[in-house]
This record gives sequence, structure tokens and C-alpha cells, in this order.
Amino acid sequence: CATKKDHENGVFSSGSSIIYRLLLVILIGTISIWANHEASKGFKVTIINAAAKESPAGRRFDLFYVSNDEATRIILSTSAVVENILYADQSDDQTKKPVRHVVLQLAAGDNRTATKVSVDTSRSKELVYVISLSPSIMEESNVKYSVISTIQRAMARIWLWDGKSRAPPWLIAGMEEYIWMQAGFGHHDKETALHSRSKFRPEQFCSVLSRVCSKSSKLRPGLKMNISAICGDHWKWEKTGGVCREEDDKDPKIVALALGYIEQKHKGYVQGLNQILRDGWD
Repeated sequence: CATKKDHENGVFSSGSSIIYRLLLVILIGTISIWANHEASKGFKVTIINAAAKESPAGRRFDLFYVSNDEATRIILSTSAVVENILYADQSDDQTKKPVRHVVLQLAAGDNRTATKVSVDTSRSKELVYVISLSPSIMEESNVKYSVISTIQRAMARIWLWDGKSRAPPWLIAGMEEYIWMQAGFGHHDKETALHSRSKFRPEQFCSVLSRVCSKSSKLRPGLKMNISAICGDHWKWEKTGGVCREEDDKDPKIVALALGYIEQKHKGYVQGLNQILRDGWD
């Protein structure tokens, strides 16, 4: 017959089995929740603190942006803003730029350049977009605003098509500025933009209009753009001998204002321009 010790061993074995099963269920549930969370993001997000951990910038970044997942939330929220501007109402996923993995890193402590942010790409098994923040951003008077507004610019750059690397830098910088302003940053500039649009004349921002209007015929038919309504005033100006100022396309703010003017004429133009950039820029 079974001894008391055998009985105790059986109870222990049964209890261990139950605990094991519970742990397995919890593990599977955790993995499922994590997988659903990753799927909901649409792309993988990795946060890296490349600055010295003992440095003031490194400590602040860890405390305010890494330990509580705030950096990940900022990446996702700023990405959603850009996607809504560039890809709203576009059901065809093939028109959307594929973004699978974004890395946000606080650059090494000795990398204190005047540029707050840079966006690079690297490729191993997949294309990875790397956003590098200068440690100096952690020393600004309003760190929260600086970090969010800077990442907003970076996410705009990531989601914009670049004309197969042939798009003019002034256009990409101007579209980035336009998205940044539409996201609610640079309030003074946005008010200036609204004021400028109400008094817009064809000779203003003429160089910008000339270049983007010349591409309007390439807009996808599904966008149903009224090209005459968008660029008619500009073409009329050219026919009467109007002269464009070439320096107007050197300032991203001016390009952003011109894009805002066209967008006001016909909602969806900026989306269409981004799709032109998807197919190249000659």
C-alpha cells in the first residue's frame, strides 16, 4: 500500500503540475497581449540610450522617456498624425510607404551638433529608420516640447516618399515643415500662414507653385483633383509675363505656406503630391 511519503509526493507533484499549467497560461496570455500590442503599432519601435548613462542627458532620457515607455508613445502618436495627413482615406496599402521598424536613440554624449535630429536608414534583414536625437535637446528649457516637436519632424521625414531619392531637398524640407505646422507646432508661423493665404497673390511663392504645378498632371486619377482650380491663377500669372523669384523655394516655411495655399484650394493635394513622389521625380 502507498506510504504517507508517497502520498505527499503525489500531492506535491499534482500541485507542481497545476502551478506549471497556470504559469504556462499566464505566459501564453502575456505573449498574446504583447503580440496584439505590437500588431496594433503597425511597426516595431526600439528605444536606445547611446549617451553615457551617468551623464545628465542620459539620466533624464532614461527617467522620462525610456523607463515609462514615453518615447514609444511619442513615436506612435506623432506617426499617427503624419499618417493622417499623408494617407487618410487611402484604402490601398500599396500606396503607403512601408515602415516596419523605427529606432529612436539619444546619440552619444560627444555628439552635440547644432542639428537636433537626424534620420538615417540601415538594413540587415529589414529596412530600419534610425532617429538620432542630440543630447543637447535634454538641456533645453522646455524639454517635453522640444522632444515631441523634434520627433514629429523626424516621423514626417520617415513617412514622406522621396521621389526614389530624386526629389529636390527644398520640396522634402517644405513638406516636412508643412506637416509639422499642421501638427500644431510653430503656432505663430501657422497664424502667419493663415494670414498669408487670405492675401495670396500669384507672384508670391511663384517658384514653388511653378514647380509643384508642373507635376500636377501626374496626380492619380482617383484623387479627382481640379488642376485649374489649384494652379490656374499661377498659370495666368506666367502667361502675362510674371517673373518668379527663385529664392522663394530655399526657405522651408515659404514652401510650407505655398503647399498650404494649394491645399486650401483643393483638399488632398499634399496627399497627391506625396504619391507623385512615390513614383519618382524627374
